[in-house]
Amino acid sequence: MEINKKENKKFGGFEPIKQIEFVVLKNTSSISLTNSYCALSCKHCNKHYLKGMAKFIDIEKLAKEGKTSFLLSGGLMPNGKIPYKFFLDELYLLKQKYNLKFNLHTGYNIEESDISYLRLIGDVISYDLVGDKETMKEVYGIDNFEKMWLSFKILLENGFKVKPHITIGLNKGKISHEIKTIQRIKDLKLENYIDEIIFLVFIPTVGTDFYRADPVNIQEVINVILETKNIIGNKNITLGCMVPKGKYRLELQSNLLGIVDKIVQPVNKVVQQAKNSNFKINYSYECCAFEN
Repeated sequence: MEINKKENKKFGGFEPIKQIEFVVLKNTSSISLTNSYCALSCKHCNKHYLKGMAKFIDIEKLAKEGKTSFLLSGGLMPNGKIPYKFFLDELYLLKQKYNLKFNLHTGYNIEESDISYLRLIGDVISYDLVGDKETMKEVYGIDNFEKMWLSFKILLENGFKVKPHITIGLNKGKISHEIKTIQRIKDLKLENYIDEIIFLVFIPTVGTDFYRADPVNIQEVINVILETKNIIGNKNITLGCMVPKGKYRLELQSNLLGIVDKIVQPVNKVVQQAKNSNFKINYSYECCAFEN
C-alpha cells in the first residue's frame, strides 16, 4: 500500500497496519480483592476505581452468568502486594470448577516466594510500570522504583506471561516517564520476554489530587506510541480500556487506526471507520491481556 507524505508523517514513517483487533469487554469482569481499601492514596486514582469493581464474593455468581475470565485486582496492602494468598484456595477451586482465566493485576512487590501461588492461579499478569523515580514519588507518594522493576524482572524470568501497562500522562496529564519506561525495558534487555505493550491514558478523575489537570494532548499520546515503535518496534501495541471517554476517546482511537494492533472498547464510529477503510477486523471479548 502506497502512502503519501502527509500520511507517512502521521504514521511516523511506519507502514500503516491494515488490520485491527477490537476488544469488547463482554466476558471479563474486574474484581477488587480488597473492596475499596488501598494503603496508598495515589494522586490519579485515590481508590476511585476500586469502587466500580465487583467483589470476591461476586465471582461465582458472575461465572454462572457467563463470565469466562476475571481481572483480579484491588488496592495495595501496606507491603505493596495484592492479597492473593488470602483467597488462594477458593480462587483455585473457582478456576477449576468454571474453567476460568485470571489476569492478575499485581502490586509492585513481588518476591521469589510469591511465584508458586501466583503460578497456581494466574494465566497472565498485568503489570504497571513507571519510568522514573520522580513520577513514582509524585503520583504514588512512595519511592519503590527499583523494587517495581526488580519485581517485573522476577516475573518475566520465572516464565509468566506479563503485559506491561504504561499510563501516558500519569503525572498530572504531562508527558514525563513514558519513553523512559520503554527505554529501560530495552536497556535491561527485557524486551525479548514480552510480546505486547498496553498503553493507558490519564483520566482526570473526581476526588483525586489531579482532578483539575487537563487530559493529555492527543498528538502527544500518538507521539509516545510512535516513539515506542521506534525503540522496540516488534511488539504488539494496544490502546487499553482506561482512556478518557467522549470526544477524546473517539478522536484518539480514530487517529490510532493503522498505528496500534488492538483497541479496547472501540467507539462505534471508529469501527465503521475501520470498515470503510477496508481494515481486516478481528473481535475478541475478554480483557486485552488475554490471548485471542
